Amino acid sequence: MPIAVFGTKVFEITDSKIYTMDALQYSTTLETEKQDAEGKKPSTYNKGPGLNTLSFTLKLDVTHGVNPRSEMESWEQIKDAAVAYPFILGKSPLGWNKWLLTDIQALNSVIDNLGNILKVELQLKFDEYVRPGSAAASKASSKGTVSFPGLIGADYGDAYGPEDKSSYARDNPEMDHWSKMAGG
Repeated sequence: MPIAVFGTKVFEITDSKIYTMDALQYSTTLETEKQDAEGKKPSTYNKGPGLNTLSFTLKLDVTHGVNPRSEMESWEQIKDAAVAYPFILGKSPLGWNKWLLTDIQALNSVIDNLGNILKVELQLKFDEYVRPGSAAASKASSKGTVSFPGLIGADYGDAYGPEDKSSYARDNPEMDHWSKMAGG
């Protein structure tokens, strides 16, 4: 029985192969926002659950029946394909949703005098994948656009439009003095 499965990758230990993970880390968060209140502690706005993250190290060693270089390239193809898969740990999926491989780092490699990778540790990082987003939504959120579902925008017409506000200016004799001194 496999230890875990992700897409076409099967983590297992057999008589001829050791292909398993180490240092598994799973993280889940609640997205919140602190909202200032004058003279009081800030209030907390609960936005909802954040995307979970998963990471682990995959130790690849030619003496354990795997080809570290081809495995590195295979994992890179999975990342570049940007396809989410369930991560099955034991007999059950980890989390409620699929996972997207987002980052790979190769560390502690051992290379022979012919350039063959004999050993390498791959650090793999995954983000929970709920549904596809859109580039338009991403651009809108990067501009700081905030949406409040259920609220209807009010039409203020020209109430806050361009108008001559010179009549609102205060007279400041001190400023006139400094303006004349500066040559203005």
